[in-house]
Amino acid sequence: MKDLIILSGDSNQDLVDKVNKATNESYTKEFTTSDSVLQLLGLCLLLIIILIAAYYTTKFVGRYKLGQLRNSNIQVIEAYRISPNKIIQIVKIANKYLVLGIGKDNISYITELDESEVITHENSEVEKQSFRQIFERIKGKKE
Repeated sequence: MKDLIILSGDSNQDLVDKVNKATNESYTKEFTTSDSVLQLLGLCLLLIIILIAAYYTTKFVGRYKLGQLRNSNIQVIEAYRISPNKIIQIVKIANKYLVLGIGKDNISYITELDESEVITHENSEVEKQSFRQIFERIKGKKE
């Protein structure tokens, strides 16, 4: 059996009135314009912090991966897309040049090339340009 609690001295209407009053008091906090502006500024500051953290994390990971690629024995010399899911690549592994067919679910060995048969493009160091220089160059082409 369930327990029955009897409140002495309070009628049902008094109890309902007390509960309603307590509920209204807890939800009646009004937000002022200054509260809203402070919340907006806080969210903007949080967004800026997240963007700065993402920028520096991306730079760190990019530098780390670039260092791994430079010291690697595997290098993709050239890639040519045949269809959306099929690519032919010339890959240098140690001192051998391999031609590979890469599909959606498999990689196929096609042939091995001699070093004299492969035309390599030297990776020249690209001069670092600021955003302004790149923007001005692009803007000049449109005129």
